[in-house]
Amino acid sequence: MAETIRSVLTQTETGFEFLILDDGSTDGSDDVAIQAAKNDDRVQLIRQSNVGMAASLNRLIEQSRGQYLARIDADDIAEPTRFAKQAAYLDAHPDCVLVGSAVLNIDIEGDPYGVTTMPSDHEAIETRMLSGAGGIMHPSTMLRRSAVIQTGGFALNYPVAEDQDLWLRLALIGRLANLPEPLTRYRVHPQNMSFVRQKDGADALDRLLTKAHADRGLTYTRLANQSTMNEECSAWDRERTWAWTAVQEGHFTTARKHARRLACRKPLDTRAWKLVAASHFPQLFALLRSQSS
Repeated sequence: MAETIRSVLTQTETGFEFLILDDGSTDGSDDVAIQAAKNDDRVQLIRQSNVGMAASLNRLIEQSRGQYLARIDADDIAEPTRFAKQAAYLDAHPDCVLVGSAVLNIDIEGDPYGVTTMPSDHEAIETRMLSGAGGIMHPSTMLRRSAVIQTGGFALNYPVAEDQDLWLRLALIGRLANLPEPLTRYRVHPQNMSFVRQKDGADALDRLLTKAHADRGLTYTRLANQSTMNEECSAWDRERTWAWTAVQEGHFTTARKHARRLACRKPLDTRAWKLVAASHFPQLFALLRSQSS
């Protein structure tokens, strides 16, 4: 959390308030926030019991005073120019109510896996979200506060998918956008709330997509593969997927580290050793793949 706070307080754009919500944490992270509030008068620590993600975000919106709302989670990192670039975009595009960005996915130690990009224009973002695939990375977002209040904030009845619901409602009153530059480093690990809560989200996503289509006069047809898109997969499989991403994007040090860990945990699994080979001999592996294709 200290790294996250530092990344916010060292933004090139300095005119902001920094609201940190402690919802009953027991890991000592509130000590870091308390110290930050003592050292910088832009920091305000808000304490409450754990009432859920949507209610907590609504509390922060109510407490905020700024024109724009920037989101960041406790283990992510904002690049130094994030606030300045997103605020400049919203200033220049008064019809835009929400702007996200690409994100650099990092592991728990901060080493890079690779960049996730999203569509940049409104129509492509909305189409992607209506398909259930998502079109904006939540930790990368900056929102126009007046638009969020106009739409009623985060709904409480879509656990896990409360952000997608709000984005789709915002798309009815304004335009959405993504900047192509990765302005947030998003930490990927098995304790991510998006992974921990994933198995609870299929029903919520189905309900919100049904409503979002109806709001647009469309008929929602559940995709054949959508029933499995939120199923929980093992931490080992997730780590292997991200390690392959690191290989494909040239982050071989990251890939080798995770390949070794995967092989140690499952020494008889050939998929782990294939990853070890690919991460240590990427050019040879690419040649073999090209010859077999």
